[in-house]
Amino acid sequence: MVTLHPPSGPVRARIALPGSKSVANRALVCAALAGETSVVKGLPAATDTRILQQLLQERPARMHCGLGGTTLRFALAWAAVQEGEERLVTGEAALLARPHHGLVQALCELGAAIDTTASGFVVKGRRLRGGPLVLDSPPSSQFLSALMLVAPSFEQGLELRWTGRQLSRPYVHMTAAVMQAFGVKVEANEDVIRVLPGTYAPETFTVPPDWSAAAFWFQVAALVPGSELLLEGLRDDGLQGDAQAAVLFAPWTTTEQQGEGLLVKHRSGGKEQHRSDLRDTPDLFQPLAMTCAGRGEGAVLTGLDNLHLKESDRLAAVQEALERLGAQVQVEGGTFTLEAGQLSTAPEAPFDPQHDHRMAMSLAPLAAVCGALRITDPEVVAKSYPAFWRHLEQAGFRVER
Repeated sequence: MVTLHPPSGPVRARIALPGSKSVANRALVCAALAGETSVVKGLPAATDTRILQQLLQERPARMHCGLGGTTLRFALAWAAVQEGEERLVTGEAALLARPHHGLVQALCELGAAIDTTASGFVVKGRRLRGGPLVLDSPPSSQFLSALMLVAPSFEQGLELRWTGRQLSRPYVHMTAAVMQAFGVKVEANEDVIRVLPGTYAPETFTVPPDWSAAAFWFQVAALVPGSELLLEGLRDDGLQGDAQAAVLFAPWTTTEQQGEGLLVKHRSGGKEQHRSDLRDTPDLFQPLAMTCAGRGEGAVLTGLDNLHLKESDRLAAVQEALERLGAQVQVEGGTFTLEAGQLSTAPEAPFDPQHDHRMAMSLAPLAAVCGALRITDPEVVAKSYPAFWRHLEQAGFRVER
């Protein structure tokens, strides 16, 4: 368990953010298919990325993906195109319980041989036919990204039509951009994605700092008056949709691009009710909702239809945590509504992040508002940001382990 105490004054710190887990995982698959994973530089120490890197380098017959949804889905697609090789792609029970069937079905439609078993997915690698495919309202954009990443090896390439509800679209554009950096031809339009047959080149690729991790520092700056945080090396690189954090947090923070990174400062003021559609940026939901609650402001956040399928049921988990702190919350479908009102003092009983790294990291800054706040399973942040607790200490929070 970890106990967090508020900083004694304004937060002034330089934060060396981890590399983007999302970008790193895509680059690793491209590099592995090019035959050389070592060309990817600046890899984060995130558990999900470390596991994927190890699996792609060692190519074991049993690929255990831990709790990583991206790791398993990318490993499934990669294994499907390893001609003449058979593998079991598996993970923890909680990961296997998450939705993967749509991806398996799509791969099989394109020519893959995958059997779903109680212990995971038995994949017999082969040269896939590819060609046209329709995905209607997939529960995760990772399905599209997984298919795109291996599509250059398909005989006919891939023409993927994305119909119905489109969630996390920027991650699909991220996948296309990373693929292009490794020399293949891909075109991602509004609802059609085309990948031509080709071969990846082992190009050197440097992973940029993670905007998803930066969101928790925007949250700190928004909650602690007088704060100034330099997020080292961070800039809008055009790859990461979560760069939208600078816009979403603009009511409470200012940003200034500097040579060394992005300077984020506290801004006084705000508004009675914050409204945002997070269809493209669902990973920003938790820090944004916690910020509104910590400032006593209301919020209506929409476009959250697939958050119940993440590491935790994120809508229910945030609702439960904020109601324990005295907030009034309503969840209906993919809409989260928070009533304006000040939070209460943190309870003695700890908060359970429910195996969700973003849950733990979005709860932590509330110590600045609610006083000593306890969180179980602090190691869960290793999934994306292993240095998070150390960085909080560096920023002036007192962290008791």
